[in-house]
Amino acid sequence: MKSFQTSLRLKATLTFPTAVAMCAVRKALRPFLDRHDTRFKALLQMPDGVNVDTYFYHAAISELLGSEAQYDEFGHDRLFIARLDEVTIVNKLRNIFEAKRTILLCNSLEELDPDVKLIADFECVLVRPTPGHFLAAARMVGLEGMTPDDAEYLASLDFGRVKMAVNAHRTLRSAIGRLRRAAAADDFKIPEQAKPETKAKTLHDMAGYGEAATWGIQLAGDIASWKAGLIEWEDVDRGAVLCGKPGTGKTTYGRALAATCGIPIIEASSARWQAMGHLGDMLKAMRKAFELATKSAPCILFLDEIDAFGDRSSDTAGDNLDYKRQVINALLECLDPAGGRPGVVVVAATNLPEVIDPALLRPGRLERLIGIPLPDGPARVAILRQHLRGLAAPGDLRKFEEMSAGYAGANIEMVAREVRRRVRREGRALEEKDLLEALPPTRSLSDVELRRVAVHEAGHAIATLATSQDSLLWVVINRQVALDDSGSSLGHMEYRRNQSVFETKDSLMSRIGIHLAGIAAERVVYGHHSTSGGGAQGSDLRIATDLATGIERYFGFGDNLVLDLAGGVGGLEALRARDANLWHAVDLRLKESLEQTETLLREYRVELEQLADCLVERGRVSGAEVRELIAALRRGRAEPTASLNDTTTGTRPEKRKRGLRP
Repeated sequence: MKSFQTSLRLKATLTFPTAVAMCAVRKALRPFLDRHDTRFKALLQMPDGVNVDTYFYHAAISELLGSEAQYDEFGHDRLFIARLDEVTIVNKLRNIFEAKRTILLCNSLEELDPDVKLIADFECVLVRPTPGHFLAAARMVGLEGMTPDDAEYLASLDFGRVKMAVNAHRTLRSAIGRLRRAAAADDFKIPEQAKPETKAKTLHDMAGYGEAATWGIQLAGDIASWKAGLIEWEDVDRGAVLCGKPGTGKTTYGRALAATCGIPIIEASSARWQAMGHLGDMLKAMRKAFELATKSAPCILFLDEIDAFGDRSSDTAGDNLDYKRQVINALLECLDPAGGRPGVVVVAATNLPEVIDPALLRPGRLERLIGIPLPDGPARVAILRQHLRGLAAPGDLRKFEEMSAGYAGANIEMVAREVRRRVRREGRALEEKDLLEALPPTRSLSDVELRRVAVHEAGHAIATLATSQDSLLWVVINRQVALDDSGSSLGHMEYRRNQSVFETKDSLMSRIGIHLAGIAAERVVYGHHSTSGGGAQGSDLRIATDLATGIERYFGFGDNLVLDLAGGVGGLEALRARDANLWHAVDLRLKESLEQTETLLREYRVELEQLADCLVERGRVSGAEVRELIAALRRGRAEPTASLNDTTTGTRPEKRKRGLRP
């Protein structure tokens, strides 16, 4: 710990930006702060939005690692700090190797030549300054008046702007006021933003968007007809909400939609409007965005992360409920003004559609909820080819398709960027090994693990055919599993829901049984189940538990007819937590369904084992092949096959997946 006198010296000599940088650098250099005799050479990648030529990071490192004596007994620097682009200068190069401690700053560790990396004893990516860093820095330099909200706001800005605005001769309130006014001027000085997208690819060029691509292409046709005077604006969809997992390309879709329609896109979000200031400033920014869209019509107004607005009916708002209500009410006015909004299509994006206020989804506002799924195998290959940007892809990419199961478009784009960099640096053609090596590290499943995965997925497939009207499309298992959390799955089943206009208690229980069938199959074959069926939001057990809760509280199939919609994030979980009787009833339903599914799979034990064998051998089996396999085995045992479904008509062609996660 520094002495009281040293603390006073720091307050007198440190600038606020340097103190912020010190907080960010301290974590990376912590192993060396109290070990003054340790020699090392480090490569530090600057945070996003911070250029390597900034003086303040240099000063922060000097303050943390420097000593009163600049040179050692041999005349060499005790501490040498430089930008990496300076190492070509001969005297600097000598300093790098002779200095006791060397810190080299760069913009990207990934783009460095591997030979340059040999210099360093360790590498580290510095984090962007966080709100906590700003609060700590204010205490270090004696900057008064810093609140958590101020720190949150400053951390959301480009650090270059913060270092220019916050200085010793200006109060904090004055500096933040200047930053907010500058941000407001930037956001609404945007005639360029209201120009049609000319460089973005259209939806005709994009893969993996499914229903969203169909809707977007139809919208483009309607807007063209409206511009030509052939239809009224009332015949054009006013808006939609895109929902999908992170990385599925919702923002990219918005730009591609605008390019397909040949109209401008204006991008906004709750966070961007909130950055303007307090409630009045936020509402003013919101209305200006809609005014700009009206002036630029026809156009797409894209609202990112719309779930941030929340739901007025949720009980999680607490003291902020009135604030939330005013914000959502203002957004409703903007979406559905008295004079309409001809020419403005509002497209929103979210990962959490369940927390959006229902009033926002009313017809005439954001009237459609469109899912963007994780891409299937052919779509992943198409996305890869798109991001390779002209590089000739080797072979049929079947291995890449298998090993990238569960990947979103963003994951595939990162893989393509890595292989482009590699072949560009080495000046050669793209090879299949480049693609496989660019994927996150994987390991092969052992024979025992692969067999258990096959049994699990075979259980889902047989239960689907035996108990539901859904059409089985594919059963897939993967021999490789990623060692990170990139989303790869061990296996999954693809099927088409053959939806009825309503469901019964029996049909809902059948759906629960299908989700529990992987666990049931493991118990039938091995006598116990593994962790593969639970432990995550999208796991079999989580989905089955929510379905069972719905049976008890949504649809009146429980002991009473009381309806509780349980709004908000984690609503069903909260409902179970505060009602012991409900928790017990859900548990009984799950156990009843699991027992029935185990009984069913014991009857199909031979079929279960043979389908698992087939999956282990081939990795991928079509629904038609599964039906044929089961029917042949049933005929051989002279048993009826009527319970096995082959219905493919009267459906909404929506392909859904359920996956087995590591």
